[in-house]
Amino acid sequence: MIIGVTGGITSGKTTVCHIFEQQGALIIDVDKIGREVVEQDRGVLSQLVAVFGNQILAQDGSLARRTLGKLAFGNPPAKSKLDEIVHPPLLRRLRKKMAQAQKSQSHRTVVVDAALLVEWDILSWFDAVVVVVSEREDQIRRLIQQGLTLKEAQDRIDAQLSVEEKVKKADYVIYNTGDYALLRRHSLKVWEQLMAKDQ
Repeated sequence: MIIGVTGGITSGKTTVCHIFEQQGALIIDVDKIGREVVEQDRGVLSQLVAVFGNQILAQDGSLARRTLGKLAFGNPPAKSKLDEIVHPPLLRRLRKKMAQAQKSQSHRTVVVDAALLVEWDILSWFDAVVVVVSEREDQIRRLIQQGLTLKEAQDRIDAQLSVEEKVKKADYVIYNTGDYALLRRHSLKVWEQLMAKDQ
């Protein structure tokens, strides 16, 4: 069984995936694949530099992700250009990792942790889709705790599809509106339903 877990930025989807991992799931982290694409694929990095300039490079020649984020988020044409460059190779890697996971881990449930499953229109890749929902104020607070300014946090959230649109596509919804214990309880309940479906 392959489960997609999605939701807005800092909604708690990665925490839900960790809870699923404790139940035996194999997690594929799409943020990690995105980092691999820009760090390992020199073609992608050179395309990004051609569009955004050398200012997006750190002193060691690697990608300065925060600088790129400032340029792209809050600027829809720049964000579209970023997506055009990064998303196709990212999706190819994701597809490959999912195929490898199914072959080598056939006895385990595979869970894909990705913010943009709905936007990418790849819901058909999954047996079930779980959307994690959090209050906007909580998302902003978490992003600021990660070091972003208020405007950067708002721009990141606004650049994503609304949570209402994501919920429309969900098979299961987990509301992250309390503490970790409550989120864990909700997550385990959904996990049980998923496993019952997989019987």
